Amino acid sequence: MAGIIGTIGMLLLNFLVPFVMILVGSILRKHPVTNMESHNGYDTPVARRSQAHWDYAQKIAPVLFIRIGKYLLAAEAVLNVVLLLLQVSANWSLAIGNGIGLAGLAGGFLYVDSKIVAHMRGDDV
Repeated sequence: MAGIIGTIGMLLLNFLVPFVMILVGSILRKHPVTNMESHNGYDTPVARRSQAHWDYAQKIAPVLFIRIGKYLLAAEAVLNVVLLLLQVSANWSLAIGNGIGLAGLAGGFLYVDSKIVAHMRGDDV
């Protein structure tokens, strides 16, 4: 019984990336950053191209990060249950879950940046 509790405890680490995405998105939505020089907020090279890029990034990034974080949280939950039922070792489950979490985080940044670029070109109507 102690083995399964330890495994479940380790699998909870898979929820770290989605939780942080939701938390940071919520903080940025509640406290939007208007000053581009502060290096706070959604700060990527695409967002820093101009003040208009920056303002739009601060508007959409929190909403998208919360949404992506929720989807990632659900995906990680399903993955953890499946891996637990298949009796995959905790180390492999953790590696797979962390890989999916980091891919989701990187994909989140790429998705937000693509939305910013599309909006600035006028493609995002």
